[in-house]
Amino acid sequence: MSRRGKVIIPTSLALAMAFGILLGRGLKNVEVSKKSGNWEKIDQILHYVESEYVDEVSRQELEEDAIEYLLQKLDPHSHYISGEELASVNESIEGSFQGIGVQFRIENDTVYVINTIAGGPSEKAGVMAGDKIIAVENETIAGVGLANTDVMRLLKGPSGTEVNVTLKRGIEAIEKTIMRGEVALPSISAAYLLNDTTIYIKLDRFAKNSHEEFEDLVYPLKTQSTQHLILDLRGNGGGLLDVAKNISDEFLEKGKLITYTEGKSRPRREYYATSDGQFEEVGLSIIIDGYSASASEIIAGAMQDHKRAHIYGRRSFGKGLVQEQNEWLDGSATRLTIARYYTPNGRNIQREYESLSELQSADSLGQFDPRGGIEPDVQTLRDTAGITWLYAELMHRGLVYNFVYEFRDQNLESLAEMDITSFKENTEDSLLLADFRTYLERDSFEINENEWARSSTLIVQRIEALLVRSLYNESEYIKILNEHDPVIQSILLGRKNPESI
Repeated sequence: MSRRGKVIIPTSLALAMAFGILLGRGLKNVEVSKKSGNWEKIDQILHYVESEYVDEVSRQELEEDAIEYLLQKLDPHSHYISGEELASVNESIEGSFQGIGVQFRIENDTVYVINTIAGGPSEKAGVMAGDKIIAVENETIAGVGLANTDVMRLLKGPSGTEVNVTLKRGIEAIEKTIMRGEVALPSISAAYLLNDTTIYIKLDRFAKNSHEEFEDLVYPLKTQSTQHLILDLRGNGGGLLDVAKNISDEFLEKGKLITYTEGKSRPRREYYATSDGQFEEVGLSIIIDGYSASASEIIAGAMQDHKRAHIYGRRSFGKGLVQEQNEWLDGSATRLTIARYYTPNGRNIQREYESLSELQSADSLGQFDPRGGIEPDVQTLRDTAGITWLYAELMHRGLVYNFVYEFRDQNLESLAEMDITSFKENTEDSLLLADFRTYLERDSFEINENEWARSSTLIVQRIEALLVRSLYNESEYIKILNEHDPVIQSILLGRKNPESI
């Protein structure tokens, strides 16, 4: 079994998102030792099961299940990837995929478009957030129990191929023929000026083109007035190590150690900053949470160790293992832990886990905290003041989403004439809340008045943000949310009053 190799540091969280850090790509010769007696035993048992089991079994499936089980028992991040899964697993690293370019959710057995990816085929074809996809190639997909993977299989496909979809927008059915294409996954969902002196960046992943996006979107925002930059890494599960290194390099002086990796069979390798940084003299704050992992933790750890930034938020995920990805001739791949990575001060940030190996034994190379992750300098708890059972139910049942899209469709003619500034100037919170309440009462939804009073501010913020995303783009959506984000407000307050940090 020959293989092609590349080195990666992945992890996985919700939504089947693969997180990781790619250390290198390309062909790699990996020496494979001759079979020992133990490996021959495994081969003999598989052969015995295949030939003697009471029913027909697939040798390939037996091998894949055995490999998957073996790797899963080693640590949380070593795993097997089938050929069918490999392309989608690599999408967040590659920074693109082939398809129609929509984000969707399935609710009440109906596929709702959450957003269209900027510049993608669906946006060009006029698909809008809130549209329901009710048929693909004249086959009904609403009410038939499709899973996310089923929908992706129908919508994705090679660039240049067409797919016919039927959308429902309000009461209108709309037929669209969409030409599939190469869809870029933006790494930066927002980059803008919070005020005259502060740049804000929401970085979602570390993909191939992330640093180029940083140069294109962030460099132009820097002026002589720029004093501070906020790098928001919440929810960012990782990506390419070279990109993490390049973005760290924007903030560190030449010669500063960013991270190093080391393992039993991998000698220590160090990554240093160069003289290319454009923001070395700009104040820096970084926001992390429990979903910030891998490459995000490399940046946060480096800045914290060098006392280059204040870290805000909650303890990060704790992903400090390096994996090597080897792709096999049958199209499958394995990811095997081969090393750890460390912060400049030698901190091993991997969270504790059960393992067949001695990987977590006392570490003479660095410090080990069983909780793992990066501990923020400033802990900011989630603001739950407006979260009630009423609010949770409205969000969980999709009632806020459904109202937003109905409201937009009913007022589309007037809304389409507004730019974002006009929208904000002409939108009244009290009227939106009144319309939403009428919508709920129309459907006989029981409203708890005490909880409504507590949650009304949060509800109208969410309605406005979703309206903005459906009418404009993701960046404007994030701007609306940031206006009420307690972490960002805490950072801005700290800038005005340093003693409050």
